[in-house]
Amino acid sequence: MSDLAYDITYLIESESAEPAAPSRAPIRAPAAVAPPPANAVSAQEALARELLQVADAHEALIQQYLRFSGATSQGTSRP
Repeated sequence: MSDLAYDITYLIESESAEPAAPSRAPIRAPAAVAPPPANAVSAQEALARELLQVADAHEALIQQYLRFSGATSQGTSRP
């Protein structure tokens, strides 16, 4: 390909020929975030309570998996 294919100076020249238009959009402050509704907060609290209740059972399942996976991989390995 020729160097003209990569020549972008015409873009720069056309931008400098046009006067910059002033921004007419009003500047607005970001909207304040509304607090979550009461029913959403109560749902989050209920979910947190449920997660705490099953945490011990989840940990027991993890320990059981680790015991079984360790026992089978050690029992089937050959010297």
